[in-house]
Amino acid sequence: MKSIKGIVWAGVVSCLLLPFFSPKSSAAGANVNLPVDISMTFTKDPLTAKAFTWVTKNKTKSATVLEVWEANQPKVKVTGSSQMVTGRYAYFPIAKDMNAAKNLFTFDVHKAVVAGLKPNTKYFYRCGDGNAANWSQVGSFVTGNSSGDFSFLYMTDPQSASSSDFALWKATSEHAYAKYPDAKFFTVSGDLVDRGSSENLWDQFFRYGAKATTNLTIVPAIGNHETDTGPHHYSDHFNFPKNTAGLPDYVYSFDYGDAHFTVLSTEKTYAQLTSKDSAVRTAANHFVDQQIEMLRNEVAASHKKWNIVILHKALYSSGGYASSAETLYYRKKLAPVFDELSIDAVLQGHNHTFDRGFIYGGKTVSGVNANSTSVKKGKGTLYLVNDSAGPKFYNTTKGVDLSFLLKYGQPRKQMYTGVTVSQDSLIFKTFTVSKDGPDALYDTFAITK
Repeated sequence: MKSIKGIVWAGVVSCLLLPFFSPKSSAAGANVNLPVDISMTFTKDPLTAKAFTWVTKNKTKSATVLEVWEANQPKVKVTGSSQMVTGRYAYFPIAKDMNAAKNLFTFDVHKAVVAGLKPNTKYFYRCGDGNAANWSQVGSFVTGNSSGDFSFLYMTDPQSASSSDFALWKATSEHAYAKYPDAKFFTVSGDLVDRGSSENLWDQFFRYGAKATTNLTIVPAIGNHETDTGPHHYSDHFNFPKNTAGLPDYVYSFDYGDAHFTVLSTEKTYAQLTSKDSAVRTAANHFVDQQIEMLRNEVAASHKKWNIVILHKALYSSGGYASSAETLYYRKKLAPVFDELSIDAVLQGHNHTFDRGFIYGGKTVSGVNANSTSVKKGKGTLYLVNDSAGPKFYNTTKGVDLSFLLKYGQPRKQMYTGVTVSQDSLIFKTFTVSKDGPDALYDTFAITK
């Protein structure tokens, strides 16, 4: 374990599950028509529909076919669309080689939506082009329910760059899934990979996380490590709900049970937000303001009991960016809106520490203290960062007022949080991943109404 400028990287022995794609793999005889990087995402209606994305490494456009079925029932065939995309293979290529022919390749991105499903029903699926030799392995999912208790998983910042890094992501996601086998979906609040422009890293994210990604719907939030060359590589891998007019697809919302979820983007940098170029500055601030307007509209239209926001850059944290100018900008812009709308919880990332606060007006809500494990909701929002699902940790910040946090720390272990949603409570249980024994409960907190 090595600490550099407040950053701790924890590595394990490198291991590979299966060979991931490289530009040479097709020459070695690999079936480039087999689907990889399969993801399931919500549509606007999680009760009766499911969206899919997958990739094939063939160099010409191919058919997009999805088969979905209930146990012991006939398969329903759905066709979708695909688009040829040019991607970069290498991770951290030398600048002069970034766009060199040897580092570029084309692949086919497939997207499909199946609708008309039954609520609260288990389905099986496989992806392909309709040819018998080119089907993916069979995965499964359960459609949503409009009421009743449910649980979901929250992780953040796998941010992996090597097979040993991704082995940590594999362990975290599999431990989380084992602890909450009935979870309905999982969210990752940004920095899924270390360099969003590298298809090598996306291949490994999905391959190492396959137990979760092929059987649970993913609810990702975009992070700064997904935008190193723009957000298009990120959007290539997910079929997001198209429900936010004027905003990119990775800003979205959905209902599940008695909760409304809104996923925001904090990926306008402070340099853009304060740029001397008025066009750049205006566009960046307009993007943030558009999301605020969207959130207000979403909450006003929702009849759900709980409102949960997911974003990457933490507004309140003890980690490396605890008091950065960018953090303070987003805190000033967004926290008062969350107060105004009585948002119940904000699931965050970016700072690679554990942080929990119950905050209103920039301060801990009166009557709540470090010993509190639950609170009856009046004014106030739970702000949570659950460290990292990968190799990178930040030390907690010294010399900064952190009185708004009820608990913070750096256990230097991967974390995941199981969230249980019921009619009268939100319960958050955060665990550290153990190599040798049962995962340890690190924190628990509940909000009741």
